[in-house]
Amino acid sequence: MLGVTLSQLLGQDEVSAFLKGVVAGGRFANAYLFHGPAGVGKCTAALAFARAMMCERGAGGESASPDLSAAPEPAAAPPHKRAAGRRAPGAAASAAPDAATPRDEACGACAACGKSAGLQHPDLRFLFPVSGEEKELETTVAETLAAVRSDPLFVFTYEKAASIRLSLTRELLRELAYKPFEAARRVVVVRDADRMREDQYSAMLKSIEEPGASTVWILTTARLQRLPATIRSRCQRVRFAPLPEPLVRDFLTRRADVSEREARVLAALAGGSLARALALREAKPLELRDQALALLEPALRGDPVALWKAIQGFTRFGRAGRESLRLMVEFHELWLRDLLRARYDASRETLVHRDREAEIRKLAASADAAEIRRRLLVLEEVLRAIEGNVTPELALFSGLSRVAGERLGEGEWPRAATARWDY
Repeated sequence: MLGVTLSQLLGQDEVSAFLKGVVAGGRFANAYLFHGPAGVGKCTAALAFARAMMCERGAGGESASPDLSAAPEPAAAPPHKRAAGRRAPGAAASAAPDAATPRDEACGACAACGKSAGLQHPDLRFLFPVSGEEKELETTVAETLAAVRSDPLFVFTYEKAASIRLSLTRELLRELAYKPFEAARRVVVVRDADRMREDQYSAMLKSIEEPGASTVWILTTARLQRLPATIRSRCQRVRFAPLPEPLVRDFLTRRADVSEREARVLAALAGGSLARALALREAKPLELRDQALALLEPALRGDPVALWKAIQGFTRFGRAGRESLRLMVEFHELWLRDLLRARYDASRETLVHRDREAEIRKLAASADAAEIRRRLLVLEEVLRAIEGNVTPELALFSGLSRVAGERLGEGEWPRAATARWDY
C-alpha cells in the first residue's frame, strides 16, 4: 500500500493515466472522491496521488507552489506552528524539480517522498475507521499505522463496528486553519469516508467546499450511496473498476507466496477484490471448499436429517460468522459456474476447481443450463437471507435442499404467478 506510485497501480490504467495528468497539469480540485468495489486499490491510489502532490521534485516543489502570500497565518497560531510553516532560506533550491524527473508522480527519492511513504509527513493526514473504546483510540491508531508500515500487503478489516472518530475530525479541522508545515499543500486522505456520523459530514462540508489553495481532500468509499449528496456533489469523482481474475491470481502467486491451486480459488472468490483475496489467504480455501461441497451430499441422497445435522455442525450451532456462511454459498456458486463452463466444453484453464475436473465433466454431461441457472438463483436468495434476519441454519437447509432438487413449498398458499423454484 505504501510506497506505490501512480504508474504501479494494479489493474487501474485509466485511473492512473487520469491522476498522472492531473499532477502533471498542476491544477487540483478541492476534493476527489475515489469510489468503486472494496479492495481494488482506492486507498493505495489515494496515497500515491497524495505523495505525487507533495513530491519536492514535482508538484510539491517551490516552483509548483500555490500563491499563499495573501493568506496570512491566524494570530492565534502557536509559535511553533508559525515557525514550522516557514522554509529555510536554502529550501527552495533543494526542492527545485530536476528537469529529467517526471512531474506526474512521486520521485521516491526526495525528503518529502521518504516521509509520505511512511505516513510521517506533517502535511499528509490519513484518517481511517477504527473499532474499540475511545480511551484506547490513540493506541489503536498507532498500532494500525505500525501494521500498515511493516506489512506491504496489509488489509484493513473491520470485525466489529468501526467508524472515523469525531475527535480525529475535530483535530483535523482545527489544523486546517493554518498553513502547511513543509509542503506546498496539505493533503487529507479519508479511507472509507462512508463510516462517519452526520455531524462529521456537516463539519467537513465547509472545508471540502472551500479548502483554499493549500488543502486537497481525497475521500474513498466502496458504498457511494451512503455518503451524503452534499459531499458527493462537491467532489470530483474517480471511478475504480473490479480487478480481472487473472490479474488477482498472478499477484497472489508472485507477490503473496500463494500456491497456484489456492490462488485460482482465492481469485475466483475475490470477485475482483484483491483485498478480499489477501484476507482469505490464511483461511485454507481448499479445505473450506471441500467442507462446503460435502454439505450437499446428504441433500442429494434425500436425507434431511443428515443434512440438518451437517449444517448444524458447519455453523457451530449458530456461532459461525456471516463471512464463513457467505464463503460456503460462494463455493457452491463457483462449482455451478464450472459446471456451466464444462457444459459448453470450456478449456481446463477456465475451471476454478481444476483438481476435480473429471467429476465436473461427468456431471456437466447430464446438466441442463436452465437447471444450473435455477440453482444459482436459489443460492443468491440464500445469500440475501443470510444478510437479513432469517436464521442462517434454516436458510442453508432450505437452499441446499432446493439446489439438490427439492420443491419446497410447491402448491402452498399464497399462490404466485411464478413459483419460487421456476425462476
